[in-house]
Amino acid sequence: MNKRRGRIANKFLIIFGVFTFVILIIVGLITYFSQISIYQEQCEQNLQNICAYLKNLMEEEKEETLLYQEYFMAHYEEMELPVDFTEYRSYKKSFDEIFSEKYPGKTLGVDIQITECDDETQRAYFTYKHAYWTIVFEKARSAMNIHTTYYIAPPGEPLYMTYIIDGVREVKKDDPAYLNLGITVEEPLEQHKTMWEAYNTGENPHGYDIYDNEFGHTYAYYSPLIIDGEVIGVVSAEVEVDVVNKEILYNTVQQLVFVAIVLISAVMLLVAFINAHYVGRLSMLEKRVSKYSETKDIKVVKEIEQLSKGNDEITTLSEKIAIMIFELDNYMKNLVSTSDELGKAKRKADIMNELAYKDSLTGIRNKLAYDQEAQRLSWGIAAGNAEFAIAVIDLNYLKKINDTYGHEQGNLAIKNLCTLICKTFRHSPVFRVGGDEFCVVLEKIDYNNLDTLIADFNKAIKQNEARTDADPWVAFSAAIGYACYDKEVDRDVNSVLKRADKAMYANKKAMRATRNE
Repeated sequence: MNKRRGRIANKFLIIFGVFTFVILIIVGLITYFSQISIYQEQCEQNLQNICAYLKNLMEEEKEETLLYQEYFMAHYEEMELPVDFTEYRSYKKSFDEIFSEKYPGKTLGVDIQITECDDETQRAYFTYKHAYWTIVFEKARSAMNIHTTYYIAPPGEPLYMTYIIDGVREVKKDDPAYLNLGITVEEPLEQHKTMWEAYNTGENPHGYDIYDNEFGHTYAYYSPLIIDGEVIGVVSAEVEVDVVNKEILYNTVQQLVFVAIVLISAVMLLVAFINAHYVGRLSMLEKRVSKYSETKDIKVVKEIEQLSKGNDEITTLSEKIAIMIFELDNYMKNLVSTSDELGKAKRKADIMNELAYKDSLTGIRNKLAYDQEAQRLSWGIAAGNAEFAIAVIDLNYLKKINDTYGHEQGNLAIKNLCTLICKTFRHSPVFRVGGDEFCVVLEKIDYNNLDTLIADFNKAIKQNEARTDADPWVAFSAAIGYACYDKEVDRDVNSVLKRADKAMYANKKAMRATRNE
């Protein structure tokens, strides 16, 4: 009998052991994947916070930041900083000494601007500014315990970025004692979608780029640096995926150990309880059945009946456990389903919000985005500080291309024109406002260089038309017209747009007349 009792207890122990093992696996998997979601959100939030912090610092010094960037892009080869510098005050002191010697009695920014100083003074000033920003970015990286922080801007060549501020110092190959400044690298769109989204839209993107580099698998978040309404570069922060995964694994194991201790303890107590109360009662029942078998005494039946009272507790317990598991399963399914639905709804909302302002063919901003831009310009007009121009560009002979070669080739012509417009007016927002019509809003730098940019565009169109060996959708033609806001003439933004549109049609008519000669 004791052997039988031991076998039943062992079976319960094995059953609950398997049950515990399966539950631990399930809990471990659920915990791991939930930790991935939670930690990635925390990681993204941390990267967003550090990018926002650095971006705000640079935007607060907007005029100095613009001057610093312009000087750096033009003169980084002349700037020299040792790799092992630990502070920027000595460079500030060096600049102050040079400035005081060359411009005694003058105050920088009051009596004289840095751009009016000689080359040596400017180089000392911007070397000090570079040392300052490098220290700021490195301290931010260290404080947030991430891999690196940096600031990049396009040098003018499509799909390339120049590292202006780099939180990870790189040495020159020919002189390892000095920093390698102005590193320019190709940033393919398929690997850096979020980065280009931040730069092209001027908005903080959702999510981050995940790619491999010399430091390993990396998460990179980007935030556009906007000064006076213009995106001049992108602030970025990166964290290594291996570090994230280690944290996730550590948290998962930590929680799993706790759950295992609690679960195993509960199972051991349950096994002890079953062994003491139920297996013992079964043993007593067996003895009385054996006694009845031997004696055939009817009194033993009464003893069995007395022992059988309440023997439905096992059945009741099983039913309750089944109900409990059923309800828990339904709850978990509903919870997962609700979570999935919420996730799908959020992703759909994000996609719809992005698509609402994005042209599906060219990837630039659409008519709705232009209307929003026009509203911003209207506020400037109302405030009395508006200074802008609008250029309208229309593709020539699109119908002929569509009718002769098909709409797919016509779409290629539209996309090729879009590429040329964005390349020419790279500092200005470009909108596709119609089938083959584009609109460019020119402010600041592009506004001041308006005549040069228009001439560059017309020159590029003329060269493009002259390509007799190319297909029509490659050797395309386009007309352009523009108008500058004049408070004496224009009451609103639409008035400027109409004048630009009228100028464009005049240009188109002239181009057709020349073509027919």
